[in-house]
Amino acid sequence: MEFQSVYFYRFVTLAIFVTVGVLLLFTLPDMKRAEVWVVVPVLFILWGRFAVEYFRVRKCGPAFIHNDELVISRDAGQRQIPLTRIRSVTSKHSLFMVRRYRSWTDHLAFLQVTLNNGEHVYTLAESKVFEYPAGKKTLSALQAAVLAAKTKSLMSQPNHAAEPSA
Repeated sequence: MEFQSVYFYRFVTLAIFVTVGVLLLFTLPDMKRAEVWVVVPVLFILWGRFAVEYFRVRKCGPAFIHNDELVISRDAGQRQIPLTRIRSVTSKHSLFMVRRYRSWTDHLAFLQVTLNNGEHVYTLAESKVFEYPAGKKTLSALQAAVLAAKTKSLMSQPNHAAEPSA
């Protein structure tokens, strides 16, 4: 995954939104009341969504599976999470800064991994624009790996209930 380009385009999108905000401040006094009632709420919705994605990207790190563990690498270090500790994996589409800018159909999606203790860990996955769920190939592969690890863990535990008592 190209995390450096994600951070770069996040900065580019932030610069565009700041420029739009500054231009809006200069044109706001000359706008009619009806225009303000249309433009300002739309921009606030877009800025709010951008803020949500900005903080999601901040929590993301490159991830891969190795030896039945989900390994997430970040600047602070590397975290290894056993797949058996993962409760669920979900995905969400992105709208702004995680777009890959190679084409209008290739995007990235947010993958949210929920651990058994309720903690959320995030990474990014390849996705198409109208793909449902977002990043479905990576999502289904990670869900299958978690299921296989949990099954393997259950099969390796001794089954005390099946032993006959004397």
